[in-house]
Amino acid sequence: MMTPALATPDAAPAAAGGRRGMTLVEALVALALLGMLAVAAVGLLPLMNRMADRSGALQRAAADLGRVHDFTRFLVINALTPGDLARAGADLPPLRRDARHFDVLAPLPVGLGRGGLYRMALTVEGAPGHEALRLRVAPLRPDGPPPGDGLLIDGAARIAWSYFDGQAHAWTDHWADPATSPALVRLDVAPAGGEAWPPMIAAPVVRGGVLCAYDPVRGACRPEGG
Repeated sequence: MMTPALATPDAAPAAAGGRRGMTLVEALVALALLGMLAVAAVGLLPLMNRMADRSGALQRAAADLGRVHDFTRFLVINALTPGDLARAGADLPPLRRDARHFDVLAPLPVGLGRGGLYRMALTVEGAPGHEALRLRVAPLRPDGPPPGDGLLIDGAARIAWSYFDGQAHAWTDHWADPATSPALVRLDVAPAGGEAWPPMIAAPVVRGGVLCAYDPVRGACRPEGG
């Protein structure tokens, strides 16, 4: 005669599918882990905010760099010399071009000014370590807008202009001949507390037609009657 097996206390839960609730110790461990994660997340918030601020600052700096590069490149590409203007340029003061000064005769980009040519001076101001690039604009036309000025760059550690001499095949920080244009113009900017910007390098476009007869040997317009 067989005796029926007696049910043990664990048989019922096993028959219900093997599901078992968390013990008190496991619940306490889970709560402790969640608390540690919450503390870590709160501690990371300032770091995340600083990273977001830095990312925003880098994006603003990149946008500023793009605007300054586009504007100065436009001026260099469209630059004229007094000789390009023939008799109209004979009475103009010489253009000053060295490490801290870049004077240019050029139109303004579309949307700025009222057309015509302007004399512009892009001057480095301030002491080393805290320099600024100031733009001064004056129309050549007597009926043009009034002269104006403003800052293109402020608070830079270093700003410098340099010029490439196509005959000497070397860069120089002083362009001595205001009647001719350098082969290339370069603008270097090192922001304070940051990495240096990529340099802006552009070449003045060779002029001709009604403005001048270009002399490839002199690198400038031929004198009238020449």
